[in-house]
Amino acid sequence: GPTPGGAARTTPAGAVTAALAAAYAATAARPYFHAALNPSPPLTQRAVGGGIRATVPLQAALAARSGATATSLLISALAPAGRLFARRRAMRKVSIT
Repeated sequence: GPTPGGAARTTPAGAVTAALAAAYAATAARPYFHAALNPSPPLTQRAVGGGIRATVPLQAALAARSGATATSLLISALAPAGRLFARRRAMRKVSIT
């Protein structure tokens, strides 16, 4: 709660929530912004992929906000694995034409 000086006291769970919310915003905002400025198919595809990848830090932030700090950190540890699998999937794309 607020301290006598009027400043809000930051709890460890609150700090984790804020950090994970910032990670969500950083993951999703940039590709969305680029696609909004130039709605070309490649930029729109990147925005969709960025939004999908951003669900990991979003879920982690929501878990932290509900008080499940350890679970949120475990969820956020999955983000690098998601990027790895996305790269492996992209390398498998083969054009028939």
